[in-house]
Amino acid sequence: MQKSVQTKRSKVAYRTYGEEKNPPLMLVHGWPQSSYCWHEVAQYLNDYYIIAPDLRGLGDSERTLELKSYTKDELGKDLFALADALDIDHFYLCGHDWGSAVVQEMALAQPQRIEKLILINMMIINNFEGKKKAAKKLVKGMFKSSWYQFFQSIPDFPEALIAGKEDVWIRFFSRGISRPIPEEAIAEYTRCYQIPHTITTGANLYRTIPADRERWQSYKDKKITVPTHLIHGELDPVVVKEFLYKVETAFTHPINITYLAGGHFICDEQPQAVAEVIQSFLAKP
Repeated sequence: MQKSVQTKRSKVAYRTYGEEKNPPLMLVHGWPQSSYCWHEVAQYLNDYYIIAPDLRGLGDSERTLELKSYTKDELGKDLFALADALDIDHFYLCGHDWGSAVVQEMALAQPQRIEKLILINMMIINNFEGKKKAAKKLVKGMFKSSWYQFFQSIPDFPEALIAGKEDVWIRFFSRGISRPIPEEAIAEYTRCYQIPHTITTGANLYRTIPADRERWQSYKDKKITVPTHLIHGELDPVVVKEFLYKVETAFTHPINITYLAGGHFICDEQPQAVAEVIQSFLAKP
């Protein structure tokens, strides 16, 4: 069910699945998607009350133009505000892509509110050894798989080139490796990207990376204390496996990683497999 709520910070659109009496599980999408990326995953998670928000600037949520609102810690504050508005104190939390960076910020900021954490296809923001190792691999190809990140960091240029071609832009990225991304999902991501100002607000996730990196440096001696499981589509050309090198140093709890034979958009490609890993981890004492 699609809903929206005005929190103390912003208007947040979100989808819900399951019964409210069940334990709450918040699923957070990445770029260039929306909460719809969890639609198929949610069908296999009937034991939970799923809240899948649209991040600020994407989906049907508020299109704030102020750049600083898109640092990943600020986006995490948006989601805590959503939980507050829904009278949810403690919850399970899962994020994919930039959604994973956001939920990591949340776990570092208010770990007492998060029961367990699942991270999917994203670097671990306080794992500096992994980021160094990944950079050594990616630089050999001149970071060509990350071209879109540099492109969107250029002021005004993406807005000039993408406007009117949002369908081409979305379809270029929405290509599954192990399974085609459903046409219904592509249509929904395209619809949302055609909402005015989305080219800018989507790009702001990348335009705030310098501020994010500066803040992440302050996490050098901080660890995530929430029990965590990692899921990784191992054919991802951007978030390569090297990002997970020495990943255990970023957490206080033992870390397990489930590798799936798919690409970056593993939630769209293999929803049942992703849901089964989530279900198994959350069910453990």
